Amino acid sequence: MSLNDARRRALAVGVAAALSVPLSLAMVVPASAASATATSGVSSFDMLARGDTGDRVRRVQKWLEIDRTGFYGDRTVRHVRQFQDGRGIAVTGNVNERTYNALKARWAATLKRYQRVLNVARNQFGDPYAYGAAGPSAFDCSGLTLYVYRQATGLRLPHRATSQYHQSTPISRSEARPGDLVFFHSGGDIYHAAIYAGDGDILHVSRPGTVVGRAPMWTNSVYFGRVINQK
Repeated sequence: MSLNDARRRALAVGVAAALSVPLSLAMVVPASAASATATSGVSSFDMLARGDTGDRVRRVQKWLEIDRTGFYGDRTVRHVRQFQDGRGIAVTGNVNERTYNALKARWAATLKRYQRVLNVARNQFGDPYAYGAAGPSAFDCSGLTLYVYRQATGLRLPHRATSQYHQSTPISRSEARPGDLVFFHSGGDIYHAAIYAGDGDILHVSRPGTVVGRAPMWTNSVYFGRVINQK
């Protein structure tokens, strides 16, 4: 046995005696155990807070459905606090890992609801217009939107375009996403309801002799409305 080996063994014997553990255990410490001890309980998530900037802030703002400025200011703090309070998360106004994951999950659920709206509407393609009809095989304009939203989301809209408009939350054209409502107006009076399909198109049925389908919007005199709200 070399001198260095003898010294290491003597040191191990002393440590083992002091700790009252077997010599074999005192001489062997697995690297994996040491690594686990060093990192135990430490999260790599980088919390977002007031004053932060960048793409992650924009992502959170999108999930909150507020302006995507990329700056974590007072408005973002306020909406984060409201979300945390509604979800039973510690109300800090900061986005920790739990808040981030909860926001992400809620956004994914909202997008699924929109997709169901589009799927139900497309399933009605080819069904004819009939005044006062609300499905399942014939529709007028507000009867179609009523039917689609009830089937896709469980929401109960009134059977009148003007009433649906007043029940929706007004949004801008830039905020509208496929699945939101579009209301056509003339002189302020609502005369047609449809479902936004994206790229300037709508899913609708308009008058006798037509069927449910996709078509371009023929005028800019429209209001956009949202009835799918995040929960």
